[in-house]
Amino acid sequence: MKKPALKIGSRVFRSCLTVAAAAALVCIAIFSVFAYREFTRENHSNLRAEAQYIARAVEVSGMSYLSGLEPEPGSRITWIAPDGTVLCDTEVSPEAMDNHRDREEVQEALSQGFGESIRYSSTLGHRTCNFAVRISDGSVVRFSAQETSGLALLRVALPPALGALALATVLALLSASWTSRKIVEPINHIDLQNPAETPTYQELEPLVQRIGAQNRQLQEQMEHLTREHEKQDKFRRDFTANVSHELKTPLTSISGFAEIIRDGLVRPEDISRFAGNIYKEAQRLITLVGDIIKISQMDDKQVPIQREQLDLRQLCSDVMDHLSAAADQAGVRCYLEGDASVPMVSGARQIADEMLYNLCDNAIKYNVPGGTVRVRVEARGKDAVAVSVSDTGIGIPKEHQSRVFERFYRVDKNRSKEIGGTGLGLSIVKHGALYHGATLDLTSTPGVGTTITVVFPITPPEAR
Repeated sequence: MKKPALKIGSRVFRSCLTVAAAAALVCIAIFSVFAYREFTRENHSNLRAEAQYIARAVEVSGMSYLSGLEPEPGSRITWIAPDGTVLCDTEVSPEAMDNHRDREEVQEALSQGFGESIRYSSTLGHRTCNFAVRISDGSVVRFSAQETSGLALLRVALPPALGALALATVLALLSASWTSRKIVEPINHIDLQNPAETPTYQELEPLVQRIGAQNRQLQEQMEHLTREHEKQDKFRRDFTANVSHELKTPLTSISGFAEIIRDGLVRPEDISRFAGNIYKEAQRLITLVGDIIKISQMDDKQVPIQREQLDLRQLCSDVMDHLSAAADQAGVRCYLEGDASVPMVSGARQIADEMLYNLCDNAIKYNVPGGTVRVRVEARGKDAVAVSVSDTGIGIPKEHQSRVFERFYRVDKNRSKEIGGTGLGLSIVKHGALYHGATLDLTSTPGVGTTITVVFPITPPEAR
């Protein structure tokens, strides 16, 4: 199941919105706490001052001041004798009130001259602040005022706070949207074809560099594939042209000889010679087609042969026996040299036989009358066996040595045609070497001779 794609813009937007909203809430909370503390401190300071003023007025005017006083709602003034008896109260009749000597603020005022206390009413939902002042006759004047509690104040301040929060949220939304667009914009504008030329975030430089490296790698691969395609296309055209030419030449000869015989233009005594020419060209055609099929099978790795343990010296001996008649006809002497016993190698018998046959066949065909062919088989260390085929023939010019393993390539086309060469022998050797993981080496001097060495690994690379 495919995972949903991640969106940078959405993540940035949510992060910015969350941070902004959290910051707004924290700011509102901090402001509320400090505002409440400042309000309480200022209120208490005012209440203390007011209590001092009232006490001075009572000390001067006595009961007459209290009797004509009408405190604000929530405020109350109580005059208490030194023994705790209530002398006067602006809300309740003194006779109905208990002794106040045990009150905290009264005790402090009697002992220190000033006292205060705060009592909270959970029923009324507010606090009562009491400020007591001792006057000159030893009595205490207490001023009490109701103070809104933090919870009540919060209920009052909640609507504007929510309004401020809503406004902050809207601003946070706008800010988050703008910020996310600005953050994502440079990423969206990266030129993926030329990422190094696009300015972007420093944190994205490794990613941009990797994209650039991958682009260069893809470009190089495309160029390599294009070159390979062009090379293969040229090779195909050349191969088609060479095959057409090579097939056309013997077919033309066969057709010409057959046409002359058909039209009765040949004397009876020449019919055998003409038939021999037709047979020779037909054999050349069969050999050419067979070589083409072998190379095609090797190219496609469709050779229907299994690997087995091969005795290369015995294979060379069998090939030389098979070519002995051709060597005698060409006046060439063949010798098998090297170790009497060499390690067995893993390979395909048919392919190895074709390789050795073509090497020895070429050494005989391109030799000179009275020349020699020496086939040497020897071990190369513990992991390989080398087969060298040397001749004393015409040799190969240096400028041609790098191309003799190409298909249909001939150094001397006229000589190849005379001896029946197809131009595919060394190509078969090359493909056979690739099949076995073997290496090829060619040394040649014109007029002196040629040596081709094939080094077979005892164990093929894919089996190691």
